[in-house]
Amino acid sequence: MQTALPETKNADEVSCAVKAFMTAELPHELIELLERIVLHNSGFANNENLQNLLVLTAIKADQSKVMDYINRLDNYDGVELARIAQEDDYKLYDEALCIYKKFGEHVEAIKVLLHKQGNIKSA
Repeated sequence: MQTALPETKNADEVSCAVKAFMTAELPHELIELLERIVLHNSGFANNENLQNLLVLTAIKADQSKVMDYINRLDNYDGVELARIAQEDDYKLYDEALCIYKKFGEHVEAIKVLLHKQGNIKSA
């Protein structure tokens, strides 16, 4: 995982490894793998599916990393991930707000400020 996979150019190998980590329910190890592939491997750096998976896995398993990912990455489904981030299970309102602002979804950003954070002044 630390050397061979991050250096691969073969999408099938990456897909197989990702599926294995998901099947084994190893979210922290999956995050580590995806960080190496997406953040440090130019061949897959802009892969939308891998970026979505990295942010989504962090939302569910390691919320301390979410803000860093949403600021560093640009090719993910911002609207969907922001919707998930603000769900009652996660309550990542600042992260959802940041995503909406980054993707130009200003109305949705205001909704987060008003309905989730109760921050009328900022809205």
